[in-house]
Amino acid sequence: MTQGNQQQQGQQQGQQEEQQQQQPSPEQQLGRALTDIRKVQNMMEMHYPDQGNAIHMLREAGDLVWNEVKRVQQQSQQ
Repeated sequence: MTQGNQQQQGQQQGQQEEQQQQQPSPEQQLGRALTDIRKVQNMMEMHYPDQGNAIHMLREAGDLVWNEVKRVQQQSQQ
């Protein structure tokens, strides 16, 4: 293997490692989803309190995401 090929392989490996580091973990993605759900829920409660069904669905979605976050955290601790 030539030095040029080794350098190219090293660069490709470095790029792959960078891409893996930039991708958020499942826990981070779930956390962001939960944050967004809670923001929308709060906005709905403040500005559209008469939209009970939408607020209820947001609460349920937030609870489902939160339960999944807890499950993933428990799995990673084991």
